[in-house]
Amino acid sequence: MRKLSIDRIKYIHKDPKRQLDCKCKSWKINSDSFSGLRSKQSELDSKQFMNLLQSKLIFIVILLVFSIVCCNKKEPISILEIRDLIEKENLVEELRKAEEDLRLKGDNAALLYVRGWIRYLQKNQDAAMSDFKKCLRLDPKSLDCKRGLGLVYESNKEYKEAELVYKEALSFAKEKGPDSEAIIHENIGILYLRQNLRKESLEEFQNAISLSDKGDAYYGFSLCMIMEGNSEGAISSLEKGISKPFRSKAFQSESHFLLSKFYFEKRKDISKAESEIKKAIGIFPLHKEYLDALQIYMKERIKNL
Repeated sequence: MRKLSIDRIKYIHKDPKRQLDCKCKSWKINSDSFSGLRSKQSELDSKQFMNLLQSKLIFIVILLVFSIVCCNKKEPISILEIRDLIEKENLVEELRKAEEDLRLKGDNAALLYVRGWIRYLQKNQDAAMSDFKKCLRLDPKSLDCKRGLGLVYESNKEYKEAELVYKEALSFAKEKGPDSEAIIHENIGILYLRQNLRKESLEEFQNAISLSDKGDAYYGFSLCMIMEGNSEGAISSLEKGISKPFRSKAFQSESHFLLSKFYFEKRKDISKAESEIKKAIGIFPLHKEYLDALQIYMKERIKNL
């Protein structure tokens, strides 16, 4: 299998189901996001297998911002979970609430973080950066805001600045524990993957696995394997990952989804493909891609009876 190279990857923050545009003829990724896994055909060849790369990496970028909250029980307020923000599709209302809270309570690092993140989702990067920087002036060791600032730089393709911010965040993360540190390594892994620095990206996910051994890092590691054209390595990583605890249900469901695509397209094992996609549906029952995949697998199984 030929290897993949990244021409360009940029964020789209409005729609959580944004798709990756793959130029299969050249085996290059030319995309407006690094998200979505959608198969056009079932036969196995280079073009169809390319679809396996279309996993929702945007959720790594989005959900990694919020997964640290699960480890950070000392926050003065309960920060909104990212899936709530996305699935409500009502960021304007959430922004209004955050601004009202800031007006009533005054500048607060946690509230600035919430507003900064909402602005980031709205692609209002200047305002998001302002909120994250103000947050850091109030709380210089806010890991959440440091990572948020890194993501703004990353979305602006200011990769050197993003890397610097993430590495500064590592020192804060070490104080909070290995799981927090692992999350930063995952952020850096994604940053490197966006620049097609595969070796460096793999090392970051390996660091995350050694620190915390969560399924989330195995998911990221599997994406590196896919980029390397190593389908068996990707399958092995996904299989290990689904046996581990996950911080993010989105990563867990996507791991089952990716694994189902490998079983169906690479190994032609319809039974295992069905089993994995049903697990993904069990996590997010209304996810259209999962339901569509199940229909494809079931039709293929019936056809082969």
